[in-house]
Amino acid sequence: MTNLKKTLVLTFLAGIFAVSGSSTVSAGYGYPPQRHCKYKQITSYQYQTRYQTVFVTRYDHCGKPFRVKTVRSFIVKVPVTRLVKVGY
Repeated sequence: MTNLKKTLVLTFLAGIFAVSGSSTVSAGYGYPPQRHCKYKQITSYQYQTRYQTVFVTRYDHCGKPFRVKTVRSFIVKVPVTRLVKVGY
């Protein structure tokens, strides 16, 4: 007799779950439509200062050459890529 009760309860619960699965909330009603956005890759250029160590030949008061380590700076144009959000 207990197996019959268990079977009836399980079939009753399965019927409730089957009916409640088709609600309008699960279908997506009541929510605002989502905007589909894409990302576009934009390349812009930026100026950066770079430093470089070089050896320079200099001369003393007697005319003898000697090497000196110096640091030189120069400006470089560097490409920078970034993603920009584009909405449709």
